[in-house]
Amino acid sequence: MDAYLLLGCNGHVDKDRFKYCGSTCNPIIDLSRAESGTKERVVDFLDRACGLFDSACYDYNKCVNMINLLYRQFGIIEEDTLHKIQAFLRMHKMCGIYIMLILKEDYHE
Repeated sequence: MDAYLLLGCNGHVDKDRFKYCGSTCNPIIDLSRAESGTKERVVDFLDRACGLFDSACYDYNKCVNMINLLYRQFGIIEEDTLHKIQAFLRMHKMCGIYIMLILKEDYHE
């Protein structure tokens, strides 16, 4: 599968229109680089358990749990990337975060 798993935020503007974040996203997993046995298990997890083939996930707790499972159970996230993801989650919690799958051809930074 030639796709990225993206972690992003919706941005945050307060009631006085003060802008804290304009929204951002980061590819955290390149599914095309995963080993074939791991890739099949991860794709199955993202489809059946997470429903990411149908829509993005906007539930903060579910997103955190997905990240934890991808790191602990599947070993598809490196430890240094996990620390970056955890920092991102802390910084952007008020923005509202999401995880989604996107084809590489549709991803434009």
